Amino acid sequence: MHFIPGMPRTIAGYVHSLIKPAVEDWFVKQCLDPATPMYVFYKPSSSVQPGVFTINTAQPGPDWKPVSTEPVRTDFTKEQVQRWIYDQAGSLPILPDELNLAN
Repeated sequence: MHFIPGMPRTIAGYVHSLIKPAVEDWFVKQCLDPATPMYVFYKPSSSVQPGVFTINTAQPGPDWKPVSTEPVRTDFTKEQVQRWIYDQAGSLPILPDELNLAN
């Protein structure tokens, strides 16, 4: 994989960039329906495509796996949810086989 301008230069930054869209989407959905529990799911990476995260009320499909059995805390800020998912994602197969962040 070649370096893409604007792409994070660390693995931590790259993983956060994978999580952020799910957190932004969750925030809107949770604000509209604060009483409904939502859970984090991920789709593992392929050899060239990174994994994907989503936050939903139920598993979105058979190729999605839960990140945690705990629902996302509604008293957390977006930043806290981002960090919580990042901490849970440490051993998940979400990085593509070839990842070049150093260029």
